[in-house]
Amino acid sequence: MNTINHLTIAGMLVLASCSPGENTSVADSNGKVNVETEQGTIYSGLVQSNYSGVVEAQKTTALSFATMGTVTEIFVEEGQEVRKGQLLAKVDAFTAQNAYQAALAKQQQAEDAYNRLKPMKENGTLPEIKWVEVETGVTQAKAAVAIAQKSVNDASLYAPASGVIGKNYVQPGMNVVPTTTAIELLNIQTVFIKIPVSENEISLFKKGESANVGITALNKTVTGMVKEIGVSANILSHTYPVKIEVQNTAGDIKPGMICSVEAKLKDNRSGLLVSNKALQKDTNGEQFIYIEKNGQAEKISVQTIALIDNKVLIQGDIPQNANIIISGQQKLSNGKSVKIISK
Repeated sequence: MNTINHLTIAGMLVLASCSPGENTSVADSNGKVNVETEQGTIYSGLVQSNYSGVVEAQKTTALSFATMGTVTEIFVEEGQEVRKGQLLAKVDAFTAQNAYQAALAKQQQAEDAYNRLKPMKENGTLPEIKWVEVETGVTQAKAAVAIAQKSVNDASLYAPASGVIGKNYVQPGMNVVPTTTAIELLNIQTVFIKIPVSENEISLFKKGESANVGITALNKTVTGMVKEIGVSANILSHTYPVKIEVQNTAGDIKPGMICSVEAKLKDNRSGLLVSNKALQKDTNGEQFIYIEKNGQAEKISVQTIALIDNKVLIQGDIPQNANIIISGQQKLSNGKSVKIISK
């Protein structure tokens, strides 16, 4: 059990033992101490917890131009579905296009020289060094065309995969550089529901377990699967992020939607759930409870395990269906006669 649970339970014990209203005991005419009792609940280890979460895209890709320039056209809108290879936007390609035409002209010139001098090379009238120059010129011209062509292509931004446009960060007339995110591309065929989980419950989550997800905006409930369990806590809330994967083939579940998540978790801890009013501490700091047995108080040493649903999980040699005393303990000792009264 972690330090926070220890402090929480210890504080509850202090309040329970010091509250004058709850622990005032009255003895009847026969000297019996009037007490109130309850029966504990056997802890099954099945915990049903509810969380509030938000939808996230399974994958978010920040797209940027491969070259700097001024945006001339945007072909998509936020929320629009796009396919792989679809043209999304362009920047001014005037300079790149002219450079490409110049490189193409140089290539044609080099190839023309190659074709004119090739017969001379074949009949042996052309010096070898001259032929090497011709071949080199053709190779260099082709490389220059390829570079110029790439510059032209870089002026256009294409979708690297199918998805949905999340956010558009640029508008026509804006200057961009390769490090500037122009368009956000989302994959929402499957989505994540991100929920914050307290440090007391994060150990109960296991990958592959199912959870029910209610989406208020769509008025529907779907089943998801725990996909990711965070290992680093939020520095402010001290909660860990857990992501639940949900299929979204219809595409109606959108990033940012608020969801309610119900998870049934398996806890390996065992014991008895009792009211914090039952717990007492002796002079040595050891925890114990009193039970009513055959009209007498019986002291039983216990160990606290955790605080669950406003109850304390304890372990000890407690008889089944025991009447656990939750009021009147101040005048009790082991073997003291008691009388159970109603609240």
